[in-house]
Amino acid sequence: MLRNTQGQILQQKLSPQAIQAQLLLAIPTMALEQEIKKQLEENPVLEDSVEETQSNEELAEDDYAQDSWNDYPTQRRNSDISDEDRTEYLINKQAKSRETPIEQVHRMGLEPNELIIAEEIIGSIEDDGYLRIPLDEIAEDISEKFGFSPSHEEMESVLTTVQRLDPVGIAARNLEECLSIQLKEPGSGLEETDRDLCLKMINEHFEEFKLKHFEKLAKLLNVPLEKVSELFEIIHKLNPAPGKQDTAADYIFPDYLVKEIEGKIVVELSGDSRSPVRISKKYMEMLKDKTTEKDTKDFLRNKFDAAKWFINAIQSRRDTMLKVMNAIVERQMEFFKTHGEGLKPMFEKDIAEAINMDISTVSRVVRGKYVQTDFGIYELKYFFSTGMRSDSGEDVSNKILKEKIRDLIENEDKSKPLSDDKLAELMNKEGFGLARRTVAKYREAMKIPKATLRRKIILN
Repeated sequence: MLRNTQGQILQQKLSPQAIQAQLLLAIPTMALEQEIKKQLEENPVLEDSVEETQSNEELAEDDYAQDSWNDYPTQRRNSDISDEDRTEYLINKQAKSRETPIEQVHRMGLEPNELIIAEEIIGSIEDDGYLRIPLDEIAEDISEKFGFSPSHEEMESVLTTVQRLDPVGIAARNLEECLSIQLKEPGSGLEETDRDLCLKMINEHFEEFKLKHFEKLAKLLNVPLEKVSELFEIIHKLNPAPGKQDTAADYIFPDYLVKEIEGKIVVELSGDSRSPVRISKKYMEMLKDKTTEKDTKDFLRNKFDAAKWFINAIQSRRDTMLKVMNAIVERQMEFFKTHGEGLKPMFEKDIAEAINMDISTVSRVVRGKYVQTDFGIYELKYFFSTGMRSDSGEDVSNKILKEKIRDLIENEDKSKPLSDDKLAELMNKEGFGLARRTVAKYREAMKIPKATLRRKIILN
């Protein structure tokens, strides 16, 4: 029997402005320029303050006009970037309708919790585009940072969404999954029969595929050798490392500059210290003009509200980014003073507490950002650790754990190398409760082969 019931459900909905504010925090400086360009095109009451300043012949006093191009240094240290190089970078990396994965998920209209899950998954992707951290571990981080515990089904659902972003196949957990995602992409242009055969070869006979056992594959798939050759051609056109495609390899444009000036560490943001956009005086006068029609005034008021909000959001982004970077420098002062030594264990929650901000805000600021120092360029996530708590109750950086594992391996008996189980046992004796799979993950991250491949014949 059906019955109607009434109840109240509290749901969190993010306004379009709140979503855009989160996007501005999450994207790097170069992507911000594209967002500013987009706003300038869409909102007539916004104007480029730099162009306006230059048109008023203030170039001699305008630090931006003289220095802004050079505030985006490359990995080729102590070299300036020409306007042409910088424009080429913007065209190749940010234009052509290609957005970063973070930008794409912010424009998909996801629910707040889904957006958080997507951000955390994207933040865990490695440089080659693969996701090697188990979803359960990411879910645990989300529970600690954001106060809700997503189910495994929710994690898998959002992961599927992320894997279909551009580039397709990003966040795959292994090569089989990466290739399968690309094969299933609706725009692949493959015939259904070929797609199904490729998927079967990858998902059911991957060892034979990897070892190129053509004759065996022909029997397993019940197709002639010529067809197997065609299938290999199809698969070889796919991208096995989606994270590495379409990158400007020589260029990294840092978001921060950290310099030592007269013994003091100084933090700056790349680019101009002023707002890059401002409200047009011409349209302001039009709004105030009594002869302007009502419909036009209503239109302008809406655009002015949007423009004011966007300008405030940019300033808020700058303030937040400076707070976060200054807090990082304060906690890692020894690292910056000693030019790269003495890195201390540090977690995003430490910075969030230090600046009295939500940990989700810190996560968005840190992700995908770079800092240039006097001794090199570093990704901000380099300064943070995913770690654990030792038996003594202290937080231990995963960098320290990796070094301890490396030391154990370097000092092992090469004729009887330590298995991952034995390494976990030795780490536990030192007070670090690591599971075998965690040891294996750290070992693989350091590109150290497993025990059987480390074994050497020792001659007396």
